Amino acid sequence: MCKSTLAIIDSNIRSGQDELAREDVLARLRRYTHPCVTPLWVNWLRPRADLRLVCMVHELDRFDDFLIDVLREAIGVAGTRAFLSFGGRVNITHLLEVLLVAAGDQEMFAASVRIELLPGYDRSAFEALWTLPPHPHVRPVWLLRTYHSFEADLNLMLLSDDHAAINGYVMSWVRTAPGVLDTMITDVLDWQMLASPEEMIALAERFFQPQDAETQEA
Repeated sequence: MCKSTLAIIDSNIRSGQDELAREDVLARLRRYTHPCVTPLWVNWLRPRADLRLVCMVHELDRFDDFLIDVLREAIGVAGTRAFLSFGGRVNITHLLEVLLVAAGDQEMFAASVRIELLPGYDRSAFEALWTLPPHPHVRPVWLLRTYHSFEADLNLMLLSDDHAAINGYVMSWVRTAPGVLDTMITDVLDWQMLASPEEMIALAERFFQPQDAETQEA
């Protein structure tokens, strides 16, 4: 049986239909009950005002149907592109903080960092990025491998209590890691949580690989 896959799906929205698209996509996701995909959360991305859906895909051969029937037929959706990850690392404690951030119980900023690597540095750069020293204001949530995406080899999610600290962390710590060729930061806003705490734990268990470096707390 194939393990579940994490998918990050960006939907481009037609100008003037932002709110209609948001409400229709959320309504379609809440009605969706097929076990092949578990929607986790939706973000509203600014300044582009597009939607990002993060989900677990349990039946990869049914993923196209999900894209067509649930997202691409929604009002205002002009196009979609998906980034699939078959592996990576997750900090379970920080991942569960996403639930608090989405509920408004914790004041935090979030960002997604797409990282391009030099070929030949893939494994060493991955380990170097995941084992960076703890930062007083920035908490890495996950580091995912997305090699089949043309735009990024890795996807890093960060939480922080200081928005400026995210930029400093990426410039001074991420971009200086040996093998990192380029990065692109996207602010993640307006969380609409669709997953239960149990589904978030299942996500963590899917990607969590025990090792000494992962037990460190930021």
